Amino acid sequence: MNDSLYSLADIAPTISRILSIPMVVPDGNVINELEDYAIEHDCKRVVLIIADSLGFALYRRFEDIMPAADSLARHGLLLECSSVDRHTSPCIASILTGYLPESHHVHSTQDIYRVRAKDPASPKIKTILEWADDAGLNSAVVIESEGAETFRGRINELHGIPNTDDIADYDKRATGSAIGALGKDPDLLAVHLRSIDRYAHCSLHGRELEEALRNTDANISRIVECAGKGTLFLICGDHTIHGWEKWKPKAADEEIRNHEKNIVALIAGCK
Repeated sequence: MNDSLYSLADIAPTISRILSIPMVVPDGNVINELEDYAIEHDCKRVVLIIADSLGFALYRRFEDIMPAADSLARHGLLLECSSVDRHTSPCIASILTGYLPESHHVHSTQDIYRVRAKDPASPKIKTILEWADDAGLNSAVVIESEGAETFRGRINELHGIPNTDDIADYDKRATGSAIGALGKDPDLLAVHLRSIDRYAHCSLHGRELEEALRNTDANISRIVECAGKGTLFLICGDHTIHGWEKWKPKAADEEIRNHEKNIVALIAGCK
């Protein structure tokens, strides 16, 4: 357990408060600092971009090559956020539901189908996108194809991106779908970008990871440019990078502590 002030499970209840979306109270809490920022800037819609493996220390090391994210952070908020797991599926489930893994029991995409088959009305696997749809708001998701299918019939718009070895192309297609969804003016849009995670798994050289960070930021920039005024952007990691043993020899003490405590970046900025 780490001592970060905020948790990934706090994101859904915070969005719920900002957009006035009724939901069953989950494990997470409202981030008052973020709610106050959204009110101050009259934010009327939310774009949530999950940048896979964007640890807090990783972002701080490379923020100079991520100008779009850096601009949002400098004019908005940059928060340390405690992750809930070391793997993507349970982390994204916590981000979207507001529950911790021991509550939502989602450790893989297939778990969503299993849990819903047992209890289709369970609020512990009901995402903020679905709560928004229930409240009459327009919500959209851009995620890998299998994950997207779990939303079918539950929200207004879903975009499934087929998995591919070319992760840069995957993120480019996800960004294109996000821009297309923005054209329909959703109240809430969630997008999953995966380049950083894939390169952290596979790369033995820092330059490939840097390229993934640059590509992720370029895609964030494209999404920001296409969103309307009054949009709150939330950019968050899900967990710190994998392949840690190959990165640890180059890591500073603070980066080592960041990895051990599994602290990710949560960036908030309004357009």
